[in-house]
Amino acid sequence: MITRIVQRKRPRASALLVIGGAFAAVGLLATSVFANIPPPPADSGCGSVEVPNKNVSATCTTNDGAIVDYIGSSANNQSSGTGIFDPFVRLQGSPTEQGFNTNAPVTFDAKTGTWTHAILVSAIPVVTISGTRYWELFNDINEGNNTKPVSLNRVEIWFTTNANITDGTGTTFTGFAAPATLQYAFSGSILINDVNQGSGRGDLRYLVPLTNIPTPPAGTYFVLYSQWGTTSTTYNSDGGFEEWKVRKAPNVSIVKTANPVGPVNAGGNIGFDITVSNTGAADATNVTISDPLPAGAGSDLNWTLSPAFSGCSITGAVGTQTLNCTFATLAAGASLGPIHITSSTTAADCAVVSNTATAASGNDGGGSSTATVTVQCGALLIQKESTKGTNPLVKNAGAEFCYSTATGCSTTNVTDNGTGDEDTGTAGIGSVCVSGLAPGTYYVNETKAPLGYGDATQANVAVTVANGTNCTTARPGAAATAAFTNAPLSDIQVNFRDGGSTETSATISCDNTTGTGSDTPATGWDTSRTVTNVDAPTVVTCTITIDP
Repeated sequence: MITRIVQRKRPRASALLVIGGAFAAVGLLATSVFANIPPPPADSGCGSVEVPNKNVSATCTTNDGAIVDYIGSSANNQSSGTGIFDPFVRLQGSPTEQGFNTNAPVTFDAKTGTWTHAILVSAIPVVTISGTRYWELFNDINEGNNTKPVSLNRVEIWFTTNANITDGTGTTFTGFAAPATLQYAFSGSILINDVNQGSGRGDLRYLVPLTNIPTPPAGTYFVLYSQWGTTSTTYNSDGGFEEWKVRKAPNVSIVKTANPVGPVNAGGNIGFDITVSNTGAADATNVTISDPLPAGAGSDLNWTLSPAFSGCSITGAVGTQTLNCTFATLAAGASLGPIHITSSTTAADCAVVSNTATAASGNDGGGSSTATVTVQCGALLIQKESTKGTNPLVKNAGAEFCYSTATGCSTTNVTDNGTGDEDTGTAGIGSVCVSGLAPGTYYVNETKAPLGYGDATQANVAVTVANGTNCTTARPGAAATAAFTNAPLSDIQVNFRDGGSTETSATISCDNTTGTGSDTPATGWDTSRTVTNVDAPTVVTCTITIDP
C-alpha cells in the first residue's frame, strides 16, 4: 500500500481592506536553502500615512515596493481581535521603543506574555496584488488620545531555525548571528496619526514584497524587529503598546489511506479511509471533498459508504461513481472522518487500484491525497495425461474439471476444449490454465473424461495458487498444477459360428474386469462376446469352449 499526500494552499480571503486591486493569498511556492544569501538592499521612503480622522484610510509605498496602509476604523469597520488575529510581538516603551519576537526571554521593549513568541514563516499569510506576492502583516497601534502621532522607523525581517533567538546584547540592536539571515530591511520615517480608538484593531497593514525573498525550508522561523518613535519628539511613542500580528486562517488538508492496506485477494473487499483536517487557527467554511472512484480493471467496482457518513454521498453508475462531501464548517483543530468507502472485487480486478481524493474550502486550504491497494490474483494449471508410457497429454478434447477452495466440488468450471479459451498460453489439448483466482489452496476434480479415455483415479487434487501467476507471462509452477491420468480405452470382440453342419455350438467368456461386456451375437455369428472400454494397458483373456 502506498499513500501519497499532496497539499496545496488555496487563496486567503481578505476581510479588512483592499488597496491597489483585489488580492488573494497563496502559499509559498518553492523550497530553497536561505543560508549564505547576501543581505537585501535597505528599503526606505514611503513617508506619511497620516489621516485626519477614523473615517479615512491612507496608503504609501516604499522605494522597494512595500505597501503601508493606515486603516481608518470607521472607513473599513475592521477588527483584529485574538479570534481573528495571532499577535506575535508586542512592544511598549517611551519615548521610543524597539524589539523582536522570540521564545527566549525578551529584550529591549518587547513585552512578555502570549503576545510575544516565535512564529514560523509558513504562518505568515501571503497575498497577491496585481500579480505581486506580499507578506501581510498588521499592527495594532495604541498611542494615547492626546499623543496620537507616532513614527515607524525601522523594520527588519530575519530567517532562523532557532525559536529562542536572541540579539546577544539587549541594548543596541545589531542584528543576529549566523545562521540567521536578514531578508528585508526598512529604514526611514513612516508617519502615523493613530486616530482609531482602543486596542484590538488592525490599524496598520504592512505588505512586504516577496520578489527577492527566497522560500525557506519547512520549520524556518520568522523574526520581525521594529523600531518606533525616533523621527522627532512630535512622533515619539508615548508608552502605549504596538503589537504586530497576522491574520488567523484555517489550514485544510486531506489524507487517504487504504483499508484494508492489502494486498487483497480477488473476491475480497477493498476500501479506503478519508480524513479531512483543519490544523489552522480559524474555522474552515464550505469544506468539500471530491473523489472520482476507481472503476477497477473490470469496470465492476461498486462503491458504498460503510457506514453512511453525514454530508457525503456516492453517485453515478458502477464504473463511473464519485464520492462527494460537503461540510458547512470544519472547526480549527478538528478533523472529519475517517470516511470509509468499500467495494467487493472479482478476478477481473486483479491490479493495483489507485484512488485520489481532493479537499477544498471556501476560505483557505485544501489538497489531494492518493492511496493504492493491490488486488492480487493467481492461476492454476490442469494437466490431462494418458497412462501410456511416459504419460503423454491426452489426444481428445472434452475433459471437464471443477475447482474449489473446499474438497468435493462436482459442478464443471472449465473444459479442455483445445481452442485455447481457458489456456491462452497453450492452445492444444490436454492442458487447461485458469487465471484470475485469489491466491490460496484449491482442490481440483475431474467431472468428465475425454472421449476414448477412462475416468481418472485422482480426486481432490490440492494445488497452491500463487499471487502474480497467470496463463501467459508467468505460468503456474508445479505447486499449482493438478495432474489427472486417464487410461486410453479399447474394444474387443470374440465371435463363433457353426461351420455348416449345424451340429456345433460354443460358449465364450472373457475376464473383462475393466470393460463392459455384451453377449449379443454379432451379425452373421452364432455366439459373440464383446468387451468395450477396456483400459490400456491391460490383458484380457477370453475362453471359447466348442461342443462338437
